Amino acid sequence: MNCPGCGSDLPESALSCQPCGKLVHSEKLEGLARRAKEAWRLGRFAEERALWTESLALLPEDTVQHRTIAARIEAINGMLAGAEQHSDGGWKKAALLGVGPALVLLLTKGKFLLLGLTKIGTLVTMLASLGVYWALYGWALALGVVVSIYIHEMGHVGMIRRFGFPSSAPMFIPGLGAFIQMRGIHLPPIPDSRIGLAGPIYGLGAAVAALGVYYVTGLKVWGVIAHFGAWVNLFNLIPVWQLDGSRGLRSLTRSQRGLVLLAAGALWPLSSNGMLFLVALGCGYRMFTRDWQAEPDNLGLMQFLGLLVALSAVVMLSAGAAKIATGN
Repeated sequence: MNCPGCGSDLPESALSCQPCGKLVHSEKLEGLARRAKEAWRLGRFAEERALWTESLALLPEDTVQHRTIAARIEAINGMLAGAEQHSDGGWKKAALLGVGPALVLLLTKGKFLLLGLTKIGTLVTMLASLGVYWALYGWALALGVVVSIYIHEMGHVGMIRRFGFPSSAPMFIPGLGAFIQMRGIHLPPIPDSRIGLAGPIYGLGAAVAALGVYYVTGLKVWGVIAHFGAWVNLFNLIPVWQLDGSRGLRSLTRSQRGLVLLAAGALWPLSSNGMLFLVALGCGYRMFTRDWQAEPDNLGLMQFLGLLVALSAVVMLSAGAAKIATGN
């Protein structure tokens, strides 16, 4: 075997050339590195680990590359081990279904949604929030509001566990909403986007279900619940701070962010919904933050656009019930 750099004769087992220092398998290593980085971008961490492990066998142990890759493999092992340690079989099975048609999930996979209620912290803070909303709006609307928030948060939990990460159950902040914790995991753009948008997708499913009950029964409270659910999920799509829209926009290119801006701007006058103006304003800001991606994320774009259209439609279709309930 000859060195690809200087042409020196090398033994078959050589990993680098002593005279010139060139790595014998440099071309293959570059290919493996590209594939590993793509796996990381997509959140396929087990695949990334396998590719880095293959690369490790082609590198001399005394090189910087070997130490760097070994450290990355160790980090992935720790991350995946932590996910397995905190995993729950029922949650993981339900999460593997993906967000899919959120309404079908709400109607047929209720077991997954009930799992969060087995956590004492979730149950206690949920009841506290129910009490606050009950005092403000009455028990029926309060219950609908709390369940809508809960379903939204469980969307995040399901997608987090689909990617193999541990997460807390939802914790409510009475009068303000709810949140989940991911135990310090740093996410690539695409997994972060999927997790961020999973909440509004599940929230859309809850709002559509409430809207359907409203049209079937004529009970105004269901229309108000649908209106609230759609409105609060649109609020979460504003792409700033820690809101879901900020995470959803993270995986998009600059031109794709422009499409979201145009869509929100066009829907705003059509629906007379000021929340869409705020979404467009946030997108305009994110056009200049230079954190856009080089590779397009078409699925993420379709999810974001689909949510804007569908949630706007629910807001408009339930507006009549909301006006009657508030006396406006």
